[in-house]
Amino acid sequence: MRIPLAVVMLGLALAGCGGNDNPNEVRPTTTTSAAHHVPDPVVAAKDQDGKDIPLTVGQGLTVKLAANPTTGYLWQPAELDQNIVKQDGGMEYEQDPSPNGMVGVGGTAIFRFTAQAPGATRLVLEYRRPWEQGIDPAERFTLNLKVT
Repeated sequence: MRIPLAVVMLGLALAGCGGNDNPNEVRPTTTTSAAHHVPDPVVAAKDQDGKDIPLTVGQGLTVKLAANPTTGYLWQPAELDQNIVKQDGGMEYEQDPSPNGMVGVGGTAIFRFTAQAPGATRLVLEYRRPWEQGIDPAERFTLNLKVT
């Protein structure tokens, strides 16, 4: 039986356009826009208090401060323009390792932020008891953030 040449050519053409049944085959992808690289997040701690911190849009900022919520004191945001740098979720807390049977051990309060738009803002965190009104915070932590 003779298969017309046109049918064979059509079959080859369709085979070349078919899907990839091999999940292990890597096919290169092409993009028409330049890749946008966002730098790694900046991690700030007590020793950066009062410092200027440069960020780029999309870059993260993590602030880690000593805390002990068993005393009633919590770090709370007091100042931040969230149009420029937005807080991602609430405060996280990591307790320090505690010796056997010891309670009231401190730890680290962790805040995460993401730069949203170019501009400048101050991030102020205050260590205070939430129910005490009209009393200065026990501590204050400030960063001057500049987003480009």
